[in-house]
Amino acid sequence: MIDDENIWNDNEDEESDDELTAEAVKRFETMLEEQRPAYFDAEEFELIIDYYVNQNDLKHSRKAVDLALEQHPEDTCIRIKNARQFLVENNPKKALELMSQIDGSDDEEDYHLTLGSCYAALGKHQQAIDSYTRAMRYYEEDERGEIYHAIGYEYQSLSLYSKAIEYYKKSLSFEDLTSCYLSTGKVEEGIAYFNQYIDEHPHDTEAWSSLGDIYRRLDRLEDAIEMYEYVLAIDPTHQWANMNLANTYYDLDRFQEAIDSLHEAIDHGVDTSMIHASLGDCHYRKGEFIDAKNEYNQALKRNEYLTEAWSGLGYVYSDSGDSNKAIRFFDKAYRLEPFNDDHLYNLAAEYHKINQNEKALNYLLEIEQHQPNDPDLYFFLGDLLADMGRVDEGICYLKLGLERTDNDPTLRYLLAYLYLERGDRTPALTYLEEALTADPGYHKEFIEYDPELITNDVEVMELINRIIK
Repeated sequence: MIDDENIWNDNEDEESDDELTAEAVKRFETMLEEQRPAYFDAEEFELIIDYYVNQNDLKHSRKAVDLALEQHPEDTCIRIKNARQFLVENNPKKALELMSQIDGSDDEEDYHLTLGSCYAALGKHQQAIDSYTRAMRYYEEDERGEIYHAIGYEYQSLSLYSKAIEYYKKSLSFEDLTSCYLSTGKVEEGIAYFNQYIDEHPHDTEAWSSLGDIYRRLDRLEDAIEMYEYVLAIDPTHQWANMNLANTYYDLDRFQEAIDSLHEAIDHGVDTSMIHASLGDCHYRKGEFIDAKNEYNQALKRNEYLTEAWSGLGYVYSDSGDSNKAIRFFDKAYRLEPFNDDHLYNLAAEYHKINQNEKALNYLLEIEQHQPNDPDLYFFLGDLLADMGRVDEGICYLKLGLERTDNDPTLRYLLAYLYLERGDRTPALTYLEEALTADPGYHKEFIEYDPELITNDVEVMELINRIIK
């Protein structure tokens, strides 16, 4: 999906458009403050909407779109902006429905680009490629970078990596080119490509950043930090490098250094919703829950649709022992991002904490519809059903999980424990032996299921000691 609004702005005089945008936005905000009606022509609304979208201020962009539709209900550009607004609000179905009602002949470039973004957001990759390709003929070669990038992304989603690399190189989309090199296992080829490119373009921040991304994915975190610091030495406002430098410190559990780097980014004018969400994550990991909540709320003031911030608040309240509030925030994240099963796991865990186990079970069963081969799902189902006193059902789900997940050893460990707990020693010892043989390192976690029961069982401990030695 194409995210950069700039490709739709055919501006011959950028400075003049900046002045027009500033004037239009000022009038719009004055109108809101004074709560009095004002008229804007369609072109002014386009500038206002683009401004707020680029600022990631979706509340104001929505207000601008709605007012624009009131004043110019038949304007094709405004109607396309409305569809794009639904896209950034995570409602691609509505966006595509609106696009189907628009005659694209009046504004074919925007129409095909937006249609491509709708298809992309819905996972209809070939249709997205076709729409982007139709849009491309309206742009000169040096204007096609974002479209090449979007097409490359769709080919990558189809696992057609050679085609993806072809388009990413055309677009100079180094971030995604990096992803393709990693996905195809051509890591050394990727490092060589970026080093050669940097030799020829030593001040290209995107190339330095991409090399950092490769090192980060290879877990060469100190090398990644060095690359991101090169980027920021050239351009302190580079958002990706600022975020990934902080993320790398976060990966190393160096949370204060991550916080310091994010505040440095803010000092250089990089003040986004994701910056504050990341600050919230760092404070959360440090146990500084008040600071974490403040940062997550700051993120939501800038973008109320940011699921990372809603989830972050959920984790804070969960760890603070307030499951009811945690459920409210996890549910908000789920409604914004229903395709992300992490939110369902979080909801199931919180309902389990407050003994509303039927609700927890329903969320896990919903996950089964999406991820029938996920071993974690069957582990949680078996564990939850056992806690509910429905041990036989739990055992059945664990055995089903073994069939669907290629005999995941953690499921065998839990089966061994459930049989052991109810006194069925033969299957308990059989599953435990199989689990220990497949993954001996997990025996410590197994003992933690019930240290008293397991460590006092001589036969079980002899089996563990015999196999792990």
